[in-house]
Amino acid sequence: MSAGPDLPLTRDAHLARRDFLRLLVLASGGLALATAVVETGVLHRAAPAAPAPKRIAAGIEPGQAVTFSYPGADDPAIAIGLADGALVAYSSVCTHLGCAVLWNRAAGRLDCPCHDGAFSAASGAVVAGPPPRPLRRIPLERRPDGVWATGLA
Repeated sequence: MSAGPDLPLTRDAHLARRDFLRLLVLASGGLALATAVVETGVLHRAAPAAPAPKRIAAGIEPGQAVTFSYPGADDPAIAIGLADGALVAYSSVCTHLGCAVLWNRAAGRLDCPCHDGAFSAASGAVVAGPPPRPLRRIPLERRPDGVWATGLA
């Protein structure tokens, strides 16, 4: 009473023990083969290209923050001039739930207003709240023509 053609495994209402074992061996063999392919590294990703340097500002004074996008147009970042004159930059995406982190000049840190997260301006380390990881650092260079983002740490 079947509407379609008879397939070897669907002739009977019940799956025969031999057919079940055949399926089990096939599935196990397929999984073993897939595991071997992954382990040998046949399927590997090419290393991502290093992002090109990008000029982000003519200069950054102590206590000043500059927002920019790096490495891509959809990757918000923030550069900060620390009180000692050092320059630091981080991704401005909170590691908790992806909210934007903001420069809090009075406290000297980066704050995430979504869940009261806070990050050290000097290191990007979590100092308060639920974020599980520090902010991703972006190396900066002072050049004669300004401040440049030069890669991802």
